[in-house]
Amino acid sequence: MTLDLTPLAGERVVLRENHPLEGRTTLRIGGPARVFAEVEDTSALAALLRFAAERGLPVLPLGKGSNILVPDAGFPGVAFVLAGDFSKVVIDGNVVHAGGGASLMSLAVLTKNAGLKGLENLSGIPSSVGGAIRINAGAYGGEIFDVLREIELVSRTGDVSRVDAKSIRWGYRWTELMERTDIVTAGVLELESRPKEEVDARFREVTEKRRNALPKKPNAGSIFKNPEGRYAGKLLEACGLKGRQVGAAQISEVHANVIVNLGGATAADVRALMAEMQAAVRERFGVELVPEVEVL
Repeated sequence: MTLDLTPLAGERVVLRENHPLEGRTTLRIGGPARVFAEVEDTSALAALLRFAAERGLPVLPLGKGSNILVPDAGFPGVAFVLAGDFSKVVIDGNVVHAGGGASLMSLAVLTKNAGLKGLENLSGIPSSVGGAIRINAGAYGGEIFDVLREIELVSRTGDVSRVDAKSIRWGYRWTELMERTDIVTAGVLELESRPKEEVDARFREVTEKRRNALPKKPNAGSIFKNPEGRYAGKLLEACGLKGRQVGAAQISEVHANVIVNLGGATAADVRALMAEMQAAVRERFGVELVPEVEVL
């Protein structure tokens, strides 16, 4: 059934109906969204969220699609990305105002070039700033909440609020925002001014580590969180799962905690592999692996 989208006319939003999501996820998997939107300012986002709420449609903030598995049947509601004003970054001394739609990688490069230390460990993570804040993205001992000072949120009814990052509960690859319906539309970060050559050196080091650690084929990064005091990848490798394949989805031969799309993989293929991975580690080590990737 076609939706009447005229209530959104005049807003800064690009709308598409029955839009495939596979090209919007790093796994290159996902059926069509009933409505896909590129939202360019707060007014448009508020209008879109009210539009969805009034019609009982579920909402999916997609970000860069890097930590998500979209069903083969697609998404029956409104999927959207933040664009336009939400992609802006303003650097004021060592304080950085970043829109939720800005690329985390681009932000890391901008701050590096400004001689600001604090985001080098996160460089290379294919996330939006909003997505990174929502899940407390991190790597190599650093997390975004280490440098986050303020968060801008838009509620599902379109209300805008700004909260101190310290008021948000957070932990390893988790924040309470994952359990709330608010949309992260911006963040304020406080970084450290350092000699540019020092920041450049760490940036290059992280880039090299990431280049050697992850496969080149489409993937969603780490599939499971690291159990406390252990590494999921090492547990999975000890189970001999590297290279295991279901359909066109394969446990990477480079990293056992990454599933790659060999071409034409389905969400069902990935879910089947995830179940095998969990069962193998449970049986051998008595450890229950918890997904890091969000399975819709």
